Amino acid sequence: MKLSSDQISRIQSSFSLGNIFYDDIRAELVDHFATEIEEKMDASTSFDILLQEKLNGFDQKKFQRTLLLQSHVGMLKAIFKKMLSFWLLFKVVFMTYIIGGIVNLFSTYTPEFAEQVLKTSFILTLLALAIIGLIRTRLLKNSQIVAAGNTLFMVAMLSQFALQTEWLQWTGFSNQSLLYAFAFWFCLLLVAGFRVLSGTVKRVQLV
Repeated sequence: MKLSSDQISRIQSSFSLGNIFYDDIRAELVDHFATEIEEKMDASTSFDILLQEKLNGFDQKKFQRTLLLQSHVGMLKAIFKKMLSFWLLFKVVFMTYIIGGIVNLFSTYTPEFAEQVLKTSFILTLLALAIIGLIRTRLLKNSQIVAAGNTLFMVAMLSQFALQTEWLQWTGFSNQSLLYAFAFWFCLLLVAGFRVLSGTVKRVQLV
């Protein structure tokens, strides 16, 4: 039995107490509840009883956490898949040549200083783009966009920690080569990450 618009609104209102923060997750949950209630509702079973049965024992926060985890894993896969694009790699190699050359100019002081210049520039770029995203706060109510941003930031922070010239001396590569490798990775991560993020934003805006 198809639900009325008033009944759909009542389902929506049952998720408006703050347990579900993201608009897209709330919409998915409302659709899920409505579909199951429609399948079970008949002349002998009231909407109110079915809705209450669905709500009883349903952990809204756990449902949201599960979907967020799935979204983050999906975004991580999407970023690494995007990194394998031939044209993206071609552009990143060109960017690396330019940025790596500039960064290596600072290695005339010390390799550590050049490394800090590279990492600081990378983080400042991320922060600038994050601030732009915060201006458009409506987008922060979408779990897919938040997952894309969080995943990019997480990988960036791990890269900042793991990529250190001092730790990689055992490879036998020169500091200059390592700085070029770092520049390549950071450029690749930025370009692939923001391709995924911008694509996610476009899909959300089309909905």
